[in-house]
Amino acid sequence: MSARDVTREAIVQSALLSAELAEDIGLPRNRIILSAKVSQVQDLIAVYSALAQRSDHALHLGLTEAGMGSKGIVASSAAMGYVLQQGIGDTIRVSLTPEPNGDRTREVVVAQELLQVMGFRQFLPVVAACPGCGRTTSTVFQELAQKIESDLRKNMPVWREKYPGVEGLNVAVMGCIVNGPGESKHADIGISLPGTGETPAAPVFIDGRKALTLRGPNIAEDFEGLVIAYIEKRFGGKTEAAE
Repeated sequence: MSARDVTREAIVQSALLSAELAEDIGLPRNRIILSAKVSQVQDLIAVYSALAQRSDHALHLGLTEAGMGSKGIVASSAAMGYVLQQGIGDTIRVSLTPEPNGDRTREVVVAQELLQVMGFRQFLPVVAACPGCGRTTSTVFQELAQKIESDLRKNMPVWREKYPGVEGLNVAVMGCIVNGPGESKHADIGISLPGTGETPAAPVFIDGRKALTLRGPNIAEDFEGLVIAYIEKRFGGKTEAAE
């Protein structure tokens, strides 16, 4: 065995032995969760795959010292995404080095987004937006998508109670006619903003059908209002109805 394989095996045996000793002194098996301190993607995959094969304890996934910014996010997602897809893991953590004066809650946001994009949990409405290209010289669709996503995240603590099921909402903010109508039709509510050389009009699709067309200088604000109205109409009153 290589030195790296020996280290991985030692981690696995240490976790299993610790759990066995804990049970010997009276800790119930269903109160034990195993977590391995690894900081490399391949080590996480190998160690947790081995633990899953050799025990039925709950497993807590996490890549220690994953790093800062996109590097840490990519590493954590690559490692945990693989084992989660294999059905391995009961809880997760994301460990990111914060940027100067950065917000530590980003770790929680990344963990939520990982579970959500893999289809395991739904924490927030999904906002789909097209990539920038030569057809989208305007930044309106990017700014609007960012604003809506930010507002949804900010309001979710209240909306989750007020509008049960709102976390399943799907919003599309598209930047030109090429992909705009199609993506908007597949969303609960979507808008196709005008791209380069297109007529300054923005069709809005609600529940798969074209509902209206927005024009003028306040398209972004008007669409935000439509999203709020859609949420109220579709998800409002469910608590009272349930009672």
